[in-house]
Amino acid sequence: MPIVLYQAYCPFCKTIHEGKIELKYRKDNLFNVRKRNKSLHVCKNNTCSKEFIVEIDSYGNVIALPTPEIEKDGIFPWEKITEGKILEIKE
Repeated sequence: MPIVLYQAYCPFCKTIHEGKIELKYRKDNLFNVRKRNKSLHVCKNNTCSKEFIVEIDSYGNVIALPTPEIEKDGIFPWEKITEGKILEIKE
């Protein structure tokens, strides 16, 4: 399975995070372009330390957005969306 190394920004404090996601295949061994591949992160910044989700969509865009639990604080997830970039794709 291909592994995508990416760089994303924390939606709250804009700290740079790096990570990797293993892309999923369908049962017929073709890449599933309709599935969003997600990864959960916790910000490493000591003053922030909040959780956020990093997604790679079918177009190859890297998006970081808060978890839905942040609505309890009066912040809506679509207000804090940030973009990232793909660093490398390993087969």
